[in-house]
Amino acid sequence: MSAAPLVATWQLAGCAPGRVPSPAELDGAALDWHAASVPGTVAQALDLPLAGHPDLDAQDWWYRGRFTAPSGTFRLRFRGLATVAEVWLDGRPLLRSDNAFRSATADVDLGGEHELCIGFRALGPLLAARRPRPRWKTALVEAQHLRWHRTPLVGRIPGWTPRVAPVGPWRAITVEPLAEPGLDVVRVRAWVEAGVARVGVDVRVRGAHDTAWTLHVGDARFPLPVDADGTIAAVVPVPDAPRWWPHTAGEPVLVPVRLEGTSAFGAVQFELGAVGFRELTVDRDGGAVRLRINGRAHFCRGAVLTVEDVRTLDGPPGAARRTVERARALGADMLRVGGTMVWASDELLAACDALGVLLWHDLMLANMDYPVGDAVFRAELEAELDEQLARLGAHAAVAVVCGGSEIEQQAAMLGLPRSDWSGPFFQHEAPALVARSAPGAVWFPSTPTGGVLPFHTREGLTHYYGVGAYLRPLTDVRRAEVRFTPECLGFANVPDDGALVGMAEGGALVPHHPAWKAGVPRDNTAGWDFEDVRDHYLRERFGVDPVALRSRDVPRYLALSRVVTGELMLRTFAEWRRPGSPTGGALVWFWRDLRPGAGWGVVDHRGEPKAAAWYLRRAWARRAVLLTDEGLDGVAVHVHNETATPLTGRVQVELLRTHGVRVDHAEVEVEVAPWSAQTLSVEAMLGHFADPAYAYRFGPPRHDVLVARLLVDGVWVHDDVLYAESGVLPMQPPTVLAAHTTPDEAGAVVLTLSSTAFLQAVNIAAAGWAPDDDHLDLAPGCPREVRFVADGPPRPAVNASVDNWYVCTGRA
Repeated sequence: MSAAPLVATWQLAGCAPGRVPSPAELDGAALDWHAASVPGTVAQALDLPLAGHPDLDAQDWWYRGRFTAPSGTFRLRFRGLATVAEVWLDGRPLLRSDNAFRSATADVDLGGEHELCIGFRALGPLLAARRPRPRWKTALVEAQHLRWHRTPLVGRIPGWTPRVAPVGPWRAITVEPLAEPGLDVVRVRAWVEAGVARVGVDVRVRGAHDTAWTLHVGDARFPLPVDADGTIAAVVPVPDAPRWWPHTAGEPVLVPVRLEGTSAFGAVQFELGAVGFRELTVDRDGGAVRLRINGRAHFCRGAVLTVEDVRTLDGPPGAARRTVERARALGADMLRVGGTMVWASDELLAACDALGVLLWHDLMLANMDYPVGDAVFRAELEAELDEQLARLGAHAAVAVVCGGSEIEQQAAMLGLPRSDWSGPFFQHEAPALVARSAPGAVWFPSTPTGGVLPFHTREGLTHYYGVGAYLRPLTDVRRAEVRFTPECLGFANVPDDGALVGMAEGGALVPHHPAWKAGVPRDNTAGWDFEDVRDHYLRERFGVDPVALRSRDVPRYLALSRVVTGELMLRTFAEWRRPGSPTGGALVWFWRDLRPGAGWGVVDHRGEPKAAAWYLRRAWARRAVLLTDEGLDGVAVHVHNETATPLTGRVQVELLRTHGVRVDHAEVEVEVAPWSAQTLSVEAMLGHFADPAYAYRFGPPRHDVLVARLLVDGVWVHDDVLYAESGVLPMQPPTVLAAHTTPDEAGAVVLTLSSTAFLQAVNIAAAGWAPDDDHLDLAPGCPREVRFVADGPPRPAVNASVDNWYVCTGRA
């Protein structure tokens, strides 16, 4: 029998710090008890709102669980106690934990009825205690002494996370019988080095008898010796092992690993999971950062994860898998776990492995001057890393392990000398721990890092907010020559209307409403927020005053706001992916909102895509045609083929007036080799001067939009659009035909859209159905099909509305 979740009936109560020193005083303390669940948190059990409740760090919190167990000796494992926790079993002290990121274990004798009590001590008084001063202070958090405590920062960052401090047994409590076969230590890692696939195992088998056990890796078998205490430690080469790839580059092949032998319990076998073999190196010449996977250069695209649910952190079972599925469907092949969040769950790691999505994983360190020179803190941190890196090392998806977020940047921006930006722990000791437990991963000491200053763009890692918080024009994307950006393009992305329902508690939700502004992220000490950033680009892109627009026409303001951040992301990625670009990858800041509203997420707090996500889907497509403005050199058409087969097709370009008149057009055949891209010139295709970028400006532009389209076997594959001028397009009432086919074999419905005029950002809504595209540009004469899949049973009738911000254009 393996470890299983402890089944208990749980209660929760809070009290003043120190009022109840042990469980013996609980019944006499007249506390207000509430039903609770484990894993879980105080905020979850009390169903607290995301704002307007007392500080959870200001109280002690008691969990009390009653359970029944058979007679025997068992191992209790507490996989996550946030944060300073004392545990009692049947009134007897069992253990203490000061680290929310470490497991705590105790071997106990059980039999019959038992009571488990966990006292979570108030963190607030501990944060107020006198401590040595840091070399710098960060505006990220208010309590600078959080740097001394191993606890999540999410929920304690006032500028952009709800004030919901994670307190409680946030990961599972498990129970394992020690009188049955089991492994007391499990470390499995797989990697490829110099073309040779290897598996490393370090386990200790309870009661092992045989002098040789057998390790099965797929069909390969390896006899392994066992020490007298049951320890098995070996590294074996695996010949002809299949390679694991991210889904955008191949198949994520996994191989099962199993250990067999004889113990005091007889013949036993242990499933050690499934591993993937991939070789990972980094091109660093000239300040470059480009991952090379199994020998092939790879452009990474994706986003920075947040926790699944700010109250529970991990969310319900299945939530992490759904997140990875959604990210993959949108074209992402890398996700990042940032240092302000929590270590990845087993479910997230397994989903990334199975679905071929790379994982960049920070240590849980961010912005602060951590006291790694303090012996007690250092020992606790190293024990945490030993446990967590052992988990990461078993997973092919884990490509990068990083020392933390914005630590070097914070020190450098505050004017500290280079010697204070980092230190031996991040430069030598932590990477040694990574090499031991996760040898297949690449190490970076911090992000950003490299260059004259760690946040400069032309060397190493940078957090690129030139287009974004720093209000730079799109031309800055090429000028910056970004090498790799583990976070970028943070915008207050407006969700669809369904995500806004109920935010104003019955009143009208308008962009100046306090509930709306609560969902807009900001830097803690800044006099502006990220809605101001979006409004800047709205004014630049559409030539309208955002304040005046939202005063007169809120729906139109929201619609234009959705479009502008999506367009900025698409245009930026088109630059980063073009042939000759120095950029090796980019991860958008954030994947998912932590609360309702216009947060950084490209999906909303429910996990549903915003308009920005659909623009990114087009920017990240494996077979794509993407346009870049080359100024006086016109417009370049970049045809991408990130597949294993040659792309043979046709590229069409059209210069259009929005009412449907074609000003100019051309069409050429292309053949693009696997894993490559090809660049065409619009004017070379046309055969004459057409000023497609409207750079020369000899009078008014002849066209409103430039459309490039990729067709294979006459079927639409991808398209992209550039606009001749900023400003809202001139529109005439269009005629849109919308129809749906009969359900296909998978039960999906296909909606066909066509228009006699050019339509920008067509939004399709069908309650109960999920589309495979949305917020799309629709050119005249080129019908588009959108496939809908029911969200779940029962399948509702299809009732789709098709519109943009000018006019409702049809129903199907």
